[in-house]
Amino acid sequence: MNQTVEKFGAYLTKQLPDHPARFRRLTAGAYRLIGLQTGRFPSKKRAPSREYIQSFTAGLMASMIEAKKPAAVVNIFMPCEIFHALKVPAYVPEALATYISCTACEGAFTQAAEAAGAPPSFCSYHRILMGLAEQGITGKPYLIANTTLACDANQLTFRYLADKYQVPHVVIDVPYEVSEDSVLYVADQLRDMARIAEEAVGRRLDEGLLKEYVARSAKTQKQFVQYLRARAGVHLPESLTPELLNIMTMHPYLGLPEAERHTQLLKRDVKEAPPIGDRKKILWMHVMPNWNDTLKEIFEGADNDRVEIIGCDMTYDSLVKMDPEHPYESLARRIVMNTFNGPGQRRIDATLRAAKKLGADGILLFCQWGCKQTQGLALDAKAAFEAEGLPTLVLDSDGCDRSNGGGGQIVTRIEAFLEQIGAGL
Repeated sequence: MNQTVEKFGAYLTKQLPDHPARFRRLTAGAYRLIGLQTGRFPSKKRAPSREYIQSFTAGLMASMIEAKKPAAVVNIFMPCEIFHALKVPAYVPEALATYISCTACEGAFTQAAEAAGAPPSFCSYHRILMGLAEQGITGKPYLIANTTLACDANQLTFRYLADKYQVPHVVIDVPYEVSEDSVLYVADQLRDMARIAEEAVGRRLDEGLLKEYVARSAKTQKQFVQYLRARAGVHLPESLTPELLNIMTMHPYLGLPEAERHTQLLKRDVKEAPPIGDRKKILWMHVMPNWNDTLKEIFEGADNDRVEIIGCDMTYDSLVKMDPEHPYESLARRIVMNTFNGPGQRRIDATLRAAKKLGADGILLFCQWGCKQTQGLALDAKAAFEAEGLPTLVLDSDGCDRSNGGGGQIVTRIEAFLEQIGAGL
C-alpha cells in the first residue's frame, strides 16, 4: 500500500484510544477530499463513470463517519428504495469497512471486535463494523435492517448493532425456495418494514414516491444490461475498483438519481472506449480486495496490456423485471430471485451464462475470509466452469483485512493463473 496512506492510517489508529472525535474528523475529511477531487477535478486517466460514482460514495462514507444525522443501516442485499422514499440515508456498513481498509487502519477495529467477543474466523467486514461501534465511531441509526440472504454473519452483526444502539431491528426472512409464493411472503415483510421505518423516522412514506424510485431502479438496471452487452469488447483504464463501485450502484444505490446517472456514464464510457484487443478477459466472483496495490497493478496498471476484469457476479445477481405499480413485490422479487439465493447451482449457472455472453477467458472465484456461502460452493463451481472450458482460480484471501490477505502469495497465484490462460508476462 502507498506509504503515505500507511502513515496516515497509523496516525489515525493512534487517535482512537483518547481522541475518537479527532479520528472521526480526520477520516471524514479525507473522504470528503476524495469526493471533491473525483467530483470536481476528475482524472483524465480514469473513466468518467468511475470518478462520478467514487465522488458520490466518498461523500456517503464521510457522512457515515461524521454521524451527524441518523440513518438506516442495511446489508448489501437489502433493497433501499423504501428508505430513499422516506428521505433517509441508507448506509451499507460493509462499504465503510472497505474504505476503512483503504485508509490502512482496519486492524484497530478488528482487534476491538475480537476484544468484544467476535472470533478471528468471523468475516472481516463484520468485525470492522463491530469494531467501529465498539470504538464509538459510527452514530446511532434510526433502525437496523438486514435480509437473511447469503450471509450468515448478518444474523449476528446486525443483531449486535441493534442491541448496542437500542434501535428497531428488522430481519427480512428470505425463503430458500425461489418461487412466486416466496416473493409474496417477502413483499409482506417489506410492507411491515416500511411501517416500522415510518415510526422510527416520524413521517409517512409517500407510496407515489416509492413507485418513482422503483421505476428509476428498473431504468437503471436496463441501462446496466446495455452497458454489459458492450463491456466485453472494449478496454477501460481500470477494472478492479470500478467493479467494486458497480456493486454499490446495483444494490443500495438503486432508485437514486446518482445510480441512474452512473449507468448512463457507463454506457457512454464503453461507447467511447477503444477495443479490448488481445487482453484476456476475467469474470470475477464475489468481493474484491482493492486494498492490495500489487493486485491493482496487475489489473489496472498503466502498462497493463494482458488482462482485464469484464464483470463481477455481484453486479448482475438480481436483474429482474420490476413493476413500479407493485413496488413491494418488485423489491421482494429482487431479493428472492437473487442468484445468491437457493442452491449454489443457481449462482454457478448464472456465472456460466454471463461468462459465455461476455466471452470470458477465465473465472476468478474470490473466497472472502469467513464467507461460508462462497467457500461452500467453490469446488463445485470450479469443476463446473472447467468442464465448460473455463480455467478457474479459487483464491482464498480477504477483501478488507490485509493481515488475512496473503500479500505477495495471492499475487503469485494470480500470475500463475494468468500464465495458464495465456496472459503471462
